[in-house]
Amino acid sequence: MEIDLERHEPRSEAFRAQVCVVGAGIAGITLTHVLSRRGIEVALLEAGGAEIEERSQSLVAEARLEGQPHVGTREGRFRAFGGSSLRWGGQLLRMPEEPGPGWPIAGEELARYQAEAERMLGVDELPFGAEEFFPAVGLKPPPLIAGLGELDASLSKWTPFSRRNLAHTLGREVLAHPWARVYLHAQVTEILLAGHGARVEALLVRNSAGATFRFEAEHFVVAAGTVETSRLLLASRSVAANGVGNGRDQVGRNFHDHLTLPVATLAGAARKRLLAELRPWVFGETVHSMKLEASAELRKRLGLNPVLAHLVLEEPEGSGVAVVREALTARQRGGLWPMLRTHAGQIPGAAVEAVRLAWGAKVGHRRMVSDNAAVNLQFNLAQDAPSRSRIRLSGELDAFGIPQAVVDWRVSGNELATIRGFAAWLKERFGALGIEGLGWLPEVFVAGARLPELDDARHAMGGACMGKDADESVVDAELTVRGVANLSIASAAVFPSGSPQLPTLPMMALTLRLAERIAGLVDVEAK
Repeated sequence: MEIDLERHEPRSEAFRAQVCVVGAGIAGITLTHVLSRRGIEVALLEAGGAEIEERSQSLVAEARLEGQPHVGTREGRFRAFGGSSLRWGGQLLRMPEEPGPGWPIAGEELARYQAEAERMLGVDELPFGAEEFFPAVGLKPPPLIAGLGELDASLSKWTPFSRRNLAHTLGREVLAHPWARVYLHAQVTEILLAGHGARVEALLVRNSAGATFRFEAEHFVVAAGTVETSRLLLASRSVAANGVGNGRDQVGRNFHDHLTLPVATLAGAARKRLLAELRPWVFGETVHSMKLEASAELRKRLGLNPVLAHLVLEEPEGSGVAVVREALTARQRGGLWPMLRTHAGQIPGAAVEAVRLAWGAKVGHRRMVSDNAAVNLQFNLAQDAPSRSRIRLSGELDAFGIPQAVVDWRVSGNELATIRGFAAWLKERFGALGIEGLGWLPEVFVAGARLPELDDARHAMGGACMGKDADESVVDAELTVRGVANLSIASAAVFPSGSPQLPTLPMMALTLRLAERIAGLVDVEAK
């Protein structure tokens, strides 16, 4: 059921549910979907509306950026039902067995939850590791993998466009389920603690007209984005002067992202060979893209952070392949017909390209790349753990009276050294293999030179990190906020470090694990 608080009359009595979830993005919808199917009554609170609205998005732009501008703070957040899945690229990589510094949970413990998340997202069951993938599909591994023997080869999975927007998949099931209620335009202004702060008593909520509402539950989960999670914890100060879960000044600390940089353009023989060996494979509806990650041994020898290289394919704007992709993206966003009207003149050519794409995928199991496509070699790398970056509160209030966030993002010399060291190693290896035609970014080999295209990957993590040490973490291994028994966090905000892997699949796995735990707690409490 959907309830829009924008059109709801103020009420003196509280809304009640067994579980109250803040944030209807990927984690919030997944959690609500699982719990409601277990017969647990869930209230899912979304600060935005059913779709992306300018007035809701304008609040995102008010966050203040310090240090190196973290573009993903503003561009990667969506206040609407579906959250980041409304624009999500859909790429998945499984968490390694050793996730990284600070993780109190082994990757293998999350394996079955990751498999469940993959089923929810509609990708195939093929392995992620290259050693297992190619035998499973009856193909020989590309020779280049053996030539780059100090790299660990794996393949990501791309969620089909029809399954990327969770508002249109799991979200529809949530809206139709009798045990789930979705409250739109429900901006949480405070997590209200009871007594001495050992439990959450209620959530205080406002709509844009200033009407206030109160939500009570047995268990509460913050499933907001990384920045919003820290902001809400820090801003809830009526009982805990420093904010909820912040008795040891850890909320907002260790904010981090993945750094990303195009380090080389491919032309001539290099373009031909690397496309032949590494361009994506397609099986059914799932596209698989090669990732070449520095092994633990190579990282230790060269002093590198976790880092990987992969190909980025960019078709010319207006080309048939680009129009096909735009149509698929429009389908994800729910705006296919306006897109088709805009590109009506390009539809015939796009249809031809669509047939070629489908034929190549069906017969050759490879993604087609046009002769005019730009092909770049891209790096993704993890930041230092812990990072020096932090989320704080500013003295300025937003339209709901909540202090705005300050995102102070830092890039370290060690991270820049990883980019330069890995690029130098790859350049030497490609040369030894006789691969010529890579146009390397000159600045990447000049110590101290500015890297003009260095960017964040829109993978905001940290700020409410999990860990074993209570003095250095906000939540424990069960994702419970320390000192607050009935408050959990389901967000990439809990990641204490990031391998260069993508955060969505591990985040969903953690959410499914949390759902299992909460279901047991609520069942016990209900009895």
